Amino acid sequence: MAALALEVALYFGRWYVAFYWVLSLLVFVYKGTNLPYPDGVFGMELMYLFLLALVEPARLTLASQGNKTRVAFPLTLSLGLALPVLILHIYYLLWQTYILRIEQLLNGIALGLGTAQLLLSVLAIVSSSAAPVP
Repeated sequence: MAALALEVALYFGRWYVAFYWVLSLLVFVYKGTNLPYPDGVFGMELMYLFLLALVEPARLTLASQGNKTRVAFPLTLSLGLALPVLILHIYYLLWQTYILRIEQLLNGIALGLGTAQLLLSVLAIVSSSAAPVP
C-alpha cells in the first residue's frame, strides 16, 4: 500500500515541480525588474532555482524507479537528493531576500509534498527490504 501512495505522490510531484518552476521563474522576473537587490544576490537566488530544476526531476525519477522495481538503492539515492531539495524550499520560504506571498504558498506546498514523498519513500524502503525474495 505504501508503494501505491508513494507513486501517487510522485506523480503529482512531477506536475507540481513543473508548475512550481514556471511560476517561480515568472516571480523572479517580476522581482528582478521591480525590486532592488544587493549585488550578486539575485543571480545566486536564481541559480538556486535552476539547481532545483536539475535535482528535483532526478530525485523523482529515482524514487519512482525504486518504487516500481521495489529496489531500495534508487529509493535511498532519492532520499539523499531530498535533503538539498527540502533545504532549498526552506531557503525560498524563509531566507531569500524578498519573499512574496505566492512564494510562501508555492514553497509551503512543495515542502509538504516533498516531506510526504520522503516519508513514503522510507516506508517503501522498509517494506521492500522486509519483503521475501520470490
